[in-house]
Amino acid sequence: MDSGSPDASAVDVAIIGAGFCGSMVAVNLLRKAKQHVDVALIERSGSFGRGLAYGTTDRSHLLNVSAAKMGAFPDDHEHFYRWACENPDELRRHGVNAVESHSFLPRVVYGKYIAQLLDQVNGARGSLRRITAEAIDVAPQANGRLRVKLRNAPALIAQHVVLALGNFPPGDPKLRDQRFHRIERYLENPWSEETRKKLAEPGDVLILGSGLTGLDLLLSLAPLKSQGTIHVLSRRGLFPRPHRIVKPSSSFLDANSLPKTARQACRLIRVQVEQAEARGIDWRAVIDSIRPYSQQIWQQWPIEERRRFLRHVKAFWESHRHRAAPEVLELKFQLEKAGRLRCHRGRIFSISPEKDFLLVQFRDSNAHLEKELRVGYVVNCTGPECNYHKLKDPLVVQLFSRGIIVPDSLFLGLDVGLGGTVLNLQGERVSHLHTLGSPQKGILFETTAVPELRVQAAELAGRILYQLEHRRKSHTLDQSEHTAVAFQI
Repeated sequence: MDSGSPDASAVDVAIIGAGFCGSMVAVNLLRKAKQHVDVALIERSGSFGRGLAYGTTDRSHLLNVSAAKMGAFPDDHEHFYRWACENPDELRRHGVNAVESHSFLPRVVYGKYIAQLLDQVNGARGSLRRITAEAIDVAPQANGRLRVKLRNAPALIAQHVVLALGNFPPGDPKLRDQRFHRIERYLENPWSEETRKKLAEPGDVLILGSGLTGLDLLLSLAPLKSQGTIHVLSRRGLFPRPHRIVKPSSSFLDANSLPKTARQACRLIRVQVEQAEARGIDWRAVIDSIRPYSQQIWQQWPIEERRRFLRHVKAFWESHRHRAAPEVLELKFQLEKAGRLRCHRGRIFSISPEKDFLLVQFRDSNAHLEKELRVGYVVNCTGPECNYHKLKDPLVVQLFSRGIIVPDSLFLGLDVGLGGTVLNLQGERVSHLHTLGSPQKGILFETTAVPELRVQAAELAGRILYQLEHRRKSHTLDQSEHTAVAFQI
């Protein structure tokens, strides 16, 4: 293959990001390929297969889905569970002595599972190059290929590029004085080791956000923080609900007659939950039965209806839909009972530095009063920033500046076409530039959990392989015709 550039090497597929999405696209490409395929997997952290979600080293951070449902392949949901059963030493290394199908295993174990899948496919039906570097630009070339520019590494020329960008750090809250983010005691990155060290110091701390990220931080802090109160503040005061082992329920939805508004959907779900509970069926089974239709419902709603859902329903839906391991919620309960944790519902409007603490002012939604907290640190756990215009990531900034990518109309991700093809500023498909996972949130909404992501990764790999094989066949036919003409001459 001609690289088209003396300082660049050629590959069939370049994948930017080696978390679950990027890694599983690579795995599926190499497992399914009928002909040799060259894959480059680019990850600036150097940790392949783990990403942000599974790169944690804290064994208290558990998966939010039971082991038997976390298989990395859409046609084999129990693949991870079987792997866990076959690797007891790996489990014991992370404090797990036994595993059941309903177990919620440490996320670090799942990261090891994905990393091992990568190891196993290398050389199967192609080659996998792991490149530890930061991608800073993707530029379409005249020959239809794409040039991937890397920081401190040679560029790549690829026939296809996959943006497996994952989640970005939380966005700063909107406060009266926006200079607060420069304060040393305001911690923007809830996942860093430096953040955990600071929060473990004596004194009170405030966690902004009560979602899954906030729960992760609680788990990390509980054994470390011997002095001081942990405060959690969120607008709705909603924490993820706990998982339970429930018998699956058949869906009450009809693909040809789905709810046309958020209000209609809420009423329908409420009625179904009441009817299910009257028959002894847990509400979780009703919520789970919606999953196969959630993307279709979202796509059928007009933009204003989607906005209405985001304003009024999203927080309640996600606390029921994206649940947590029961032992995680039990720890939260015990911390509250011991007086080590206090939860607040309200809207923060000021963070001010004092001599040895931060003065936090918020409006308490329960008491309808303005209140103050004096804390040593404030850490942002409000969830990933979805508005790509606000991101400072060099690759995203560069692609935006040239109109290669644009945000979707809800600013939840990128504007993409069918199957994850990236759309540019003119609304046109950028040939051979794909994405999956979180960047599709505005288009699909439900696109952040493994059960959805494993389907996207497998389907995207299949489409790319089909296009590669079709191009090779066309190239072979062109060469045959050229040879025939030459002999006629």
